[in-house]
Amino acid sequence: MPNTDFVKNTVDLSKFGEIIIDSHGQSSLKGLFAAGDATTVPYKQIIIAMSEGAKASLGAFDYLIRQ
Repeated sequence: MPNTDFVKNTVDLSKFGEIIIDSHGQSSLKGLFAAGDATTVPYKQIIIAMSEGAKASLGAFDYLIRQ
């Protein structure tokens, strides 16, 4: 079970409690990005989580420079 209770009433979660993200790692709350095992990304293994973290950080950077 993902540890996502702290965002339960803030972002959209799957029926399994995972944070639903888009292809850039952004959640349903504008400006909030997530990565790894707490998200809906498939194949939850270490290398996948690492790459998802890098992708979410790039998405957050892109979001911030456009604000």
